[in-house]
This record gives sequence, structure tokens and C-alpha cells, in this order.
Amino acid sequence: MSSLNSKTILIVEDYEDDAKLLQLLLAKGGIFNPVHTALSAEDAMIYLEGVAPFSNRAIYPLPTMIFVDLKLPGMDGFGLLRWVKTHPELKSIFIVVLSAAGDLMSVQTAYDLGANSFLTKPCREADIENLVAGYPEFWIRAAQQSPPTHRPEGQRPHS
Repeated sequence: MSSLNSKTILIVEDYEDDAKLLQLLLAKGGIFNPVHTALSAEDAMIYLEGVAPFSNRAIYPLPTMIFVDLKLPGMDGFGLLRWVKTHPELKSIFIVVLSAAGDLMSVQTAYDLGANSFLTKPCREADIENLVAGYPEFWIRAAQQSPPTHRPEGQRPHS
């Protein structure tokens, strides 16, 4: 699969350890989508616009999913959600908000601004499993074991 056709994930997270933990949880769940990380909302906007250094869409494809932390330096995650909402060409991107604060007001605001899901940090394996189960079309799963190409001796084909 070429990277232009891949289901790329963009993680917008200012703490690299949190971004790596999320990638680890995805891998533990058998999810191997290509992942790019932006350390700020501003970097994410540059990535999404395809501006240098992210102008090569073969290397930096438009993501099908964004994980965005609400607490970011400079523009916060809500600001990024507002910006995405003003760009109709980004409407099909699935957005998962990450926040250490799971208060009802933050959750409601995130959904009002276009988020599709909300996870409380730190994410747990069960959170990712539920997300994968609820939205199976967004993931590239680990290759399943191929079925045998030959029949064991003595077995006849089913008719």
C-alpha cells in the first residue's frame, strides 16, 4: 500500500512520551497505521495544509485520523478543532480528543467543535480496543495469518 493510500494518523501532543505511549498502545492492539507527530497545534495546521516541510504528500499524507491533546503550548486543542472546522476539505478526518481532564464541559465543547471521540489521559489499552472496535474502518491491522494453501492429506474439499 502506498503512503498516499494509507490510513495515516496524526498525533498532536506536546509530550513526546505521551505520543510514544499512544503509538505503543496502538501497536499492542495490532494497529500499524503510519503515524506522524506534531508537537503543537500550529505544527498540526502546517502539516494539514501541506506547507513545507510537510508539502510532500507521499511522505506526509493527509491523515484519516487525528489524536489531539487539549492542553498544548500556544494554541490549545480547542483552537485546533475550531481551525479544522473552518476547513471543509478536512471534514472527513476522524478526530479523537485526548485530555487529562474529563470534565463534562471539556467533553461537550470538544464534541461541539467536531471531535468524534474523547479519551481521558493517560490512555489505557482498553480505550484503544474500544476505539478500534467502534470504528474498524480507520485502522491498518497486523497481517492475519494466511489460511493454508493446501489440504492436509486425507481431507476432501467441502461442497
